[in-house]
Amino acid sequence: LPEALAAAKQIQHERYRADVLSNLAPIVPPSLLPEAVAAAKQIQSEYIRARVLSSLADKLSEIPKRKLFSLWQDTLHILSLRTRKNLLADIQALTPVILSLGDKGALKDTATAIQDVSLWWE
Repeated sequence: LPEALAAAKQIQHERYRADVLSNLAPIVPPSLLPEAVAAAKQIQSEYIRARVLSSLADKLSEIPKRKLFSLWQDTLHILSLRTRKNLLADIQALTPVILSLGDKGALKDTATAIQDVSLWWE
C-alpha cells in the first residue's frame, strides 16, 4: 500500500489520480491516511478533490481522536487559504471527520460559523 499510494501521487492527470486515491481509500491503513489526505489536498479541481476527501473521510473518522485532531488542524489551515466555493465543498466532504471530532453540535457550530463568515463576503 505505501508503494501504491506513492505511485498514485505521481499520476499527473488529476481525475486518474483521484480515481486511484478513491479506490485505495477503503484499504489505506491509518498510518498512511495523512499522506493520502495530503495527496487529495493537492488536487486543484474542487469537485474531484471533494470526491477524494469524501472517500477518505469515513476512514479518517476511525483513527484515534488525538491523531485526527492534529491532522484536522493542518487541514483547516490549508482550507482557510482556499476560495469560499472550495472551502464549502471541502467542509461538506469532511463532515464525517467533524462528527467524529465533536458531535452533531460541532457540525451545527461549523455551519453557524460558515454562515457568520459568509456575511463578510457579501
